[in-house]
Amino acid sequence: MPEQLLIGFNPMSAANRVAYAKSQIRSRVLWLIMSIVICTVIWMWRRATLTPVYTGLLFGIGLTYSVIWLIIAIMNHSRAKKALAAITPGVAAIVDRNGIWLQGTGMAWTEILKIDIAPGKFGGSPSLNVTRADGFVASISVADLDVMPGTIDAAVRSYSAGTQHVDTSTLGN
Repeated sequence: MPEQLLIGFNPMSAANRVAYAKSQIRSRVLWLIMSIVICTVIWMWRRATLTPVYTGLLFGIGLTYSVIWLIIAIMNHSRAKKALAAITPGVAAIVDRNGIWLQGTGMAWTEILKIDIAPGKFGGSPSLNVTRADGFVASISVADLDVMPGTIDAAVRSYSAGTQHVDTSTLGN
């Protein structure tokens, strides 16, 4: 058995989120253009009967929805780019006979209260959490790791001599 399990970062998931967010921006811009065209066609067709109030409502309601979704897509793209920039090459975690080292924080097996994988916030990736007895929690996104949670669980069980395990009960099935 190797002396330790080195867990590295995998930027592919974050890069995929950036690409998806970029495609969402393009899609939202197209929808906005289509909304402008449709509102303009309706206005040109019915301009003789539309009052300024109804014209304002037509364009206001017709464009607000698309603009809101475009803003959300831009915010998601910004968040995804920040997440990708935060992933640095190197070691994310180490599991060995002494304990766990997770993003700069080393914890001995006797200090660890629990190790679990919690669901992500707002539909994000689940996170691997290591909680010490003093309440400190070290956390990292599972999507950013280059090994699967089952591999981490096997290493934790093995190196801790069966005293610890990765709890996945909060994930459901």
